[in-house]
Amino acid sequence: MSYVHILNPDVRSKIAAGEVIARPASVVKELLENSLDAQAKRIDVEIIDGGKEKCLVNDDGKGMDRSDAQLALERYSTSKIASIDDIERIQTFGFRGEALASIAYVSKFEMETSDGLVGTTIIAEAGSIKRVLDSERPRGTRIKVSNLFFNLPARLKFLKSEAWERRLTIDLIKGYAVAFPSVSFSIVASGREILNLPPGDSMHQRARALFSGQITDRLTDIDFRLGTTHITGILSRPDLAAKHKLGYVFVNSRPVKYPRVYRTIVEAFHNPKYPPAFAIDIRVDPKFVDTNIHPTKSEVKFKDERYILDILSQVIKREIYKKSVSIDYDVRRRELAKPAAVSERFVQDAVVPDSGPEKLGATHAPEEFWQLHNTYILAQTKSGMIIVDQHVAHERIIYESIMKGRVRSQRLLFPITIELTPEEHRVYEKTKHVLTKMGIEFKEFSARTVVIDSLPADVRTDREEIAGLFGELNELGDLVREKEEIARVVACRGSIKSGQKLSPTEMQSLIDRLFATENPYTCPHGRPIVIRMTVEELAHKFGRS
Repeated sequence: MSYVHILNPDVRSKIAAGEVIARPASVVKELLENSLDAQAKRIDVEIIDGGKEKCLVNDDGKGMDRSDAQLALERYSTSKIASIDDIERIQTFGFRGEALASIAYVSKFEMETSDGLVGTTIIAEAGSIKRVLDSERPRGTRIKVSNLFFNLPARLKFLKSEAWERRLTIDLIKGYAVAFPSVSFSIVASGREILNLPPGDSMHQRARALFSGQITDRLTDIDFRLGTTHITGILSRPDLAAKHKLGYVFVNSRPVKYPRVYRTIVEAFHNPKYPPAFAIDIRVDPKFVDTNIHPTKSEVKFKDERYILDILSQVIKREIYKKSVSIDYDVRRRELAKPAAVSERFVQDAVVPDSGPEKLGATHAPEEFWQLHNTYILAQTKSGMIIVDQHVAHERIIYESIMKGRVRSQRLLFPITIELTPEEHRVYEKTKHVLTKMGIEFKEFSARTVVIDSLPADVRTDREEIAGLFGELNELGDLVREKEEIARVVACRGSIKSGQKLSPTEMQSLIDRLFATENPYTCPHGRPIVIRMTVEELAHKFGRS
């Protein structure tokens, strides 16, 4: 008895359609991409019941004549490619020839289109064309999809509520609206206008129309080109500390899911507590990107992924941080930061300094820096003010000096003796060589007794903090062998604490040195260091026009 058989055409078509069309948002996605491929300058979208009852997309693109319109509903019909070699040069959204056929197969379908000469209306149901009519309309295409999945009840029952499906569709359209700011978009849901976006000049302008000023006021434009790679878009400044939904990755203007690109962006921002806001378009020669990974075309793969990610990381580190620092704090002040001059105050009180104190050349009057509750430093900037958390600011300074190997040890006048528990002693044995390179020098006495006689010159700490060092390192578990993790603990333990009084000179030096680091906005653990407030924001809070 034979168990293998060939599926009938109806089953095959429904399975194929299900790969491309999963929910109403999938319908809108495919129709939007067809409109953009047709060079539309205005796209109007209407949905009812989250798109389950109706999805309508109307555009002013090139449209089609009658023969093309009828052929477009056949599976594997496309105007985008002619041979397999063309896939290496894809410059359009569509190319597989599956979208319209899949949509028509799982819905009641109506298409009205015109190339500017002849208008045609095609009415279909479950993939079968019922009528072809003459139509009077201007150039463009209007597609109405009704009763989605009426012939696939198993798929229909897995759709969620109207609100959920509506939100997915609106979020999807926002992504395309950001990628194509020169195109006008409108969305009507169940008779209510949700968005009406006129054409704009830039991603930044379009983002302002879609997201709150709290986010868009902290966006920076980027435009970087290296060879055939061109990276454009918007990125938030590192001091953004708010939840948001602005996070788009485009490859050749195609919205995609690319986890490695997302991770690269977040890591370049040093893994902050609040992820950065961004909309990045990475443009490469089409032959260097594979778009034929999934039927939905929402996943792509760079052929030289490491190269692209390295460029992206460097763009963020060099451009975003450089621009942000110049906005927040006069970078010329960096030249005045002299670590040796303040080491006497930032190290443990019992340290014997290598040299006498140097006079710090201050360019700002002491009254330009204020300390709030001996925890936060307020400083005036060119555009307003910044508030700096002194503990995490110093933590960032120490961490970067350790990671760059710029640590200088200073001898303790009164060495610190610590009796370690068995667990702490095991951690000590694992980490002592790394800690020595970080400027912490030990002598061993009895079985579990160690004496610390040198600490990094920039560390300001006490016996209790040092005694707790190995306990915290023990909590790292397997990560205790990672230099970055050890450096985070040492920097946190060795930095100045909340509640410690600082002089105006110390405050200025701390801020100068903070803004000389690679990332003055987040501490090694991802917490924000700086809060920025412009004069305009202050005026708004006080009700000034």
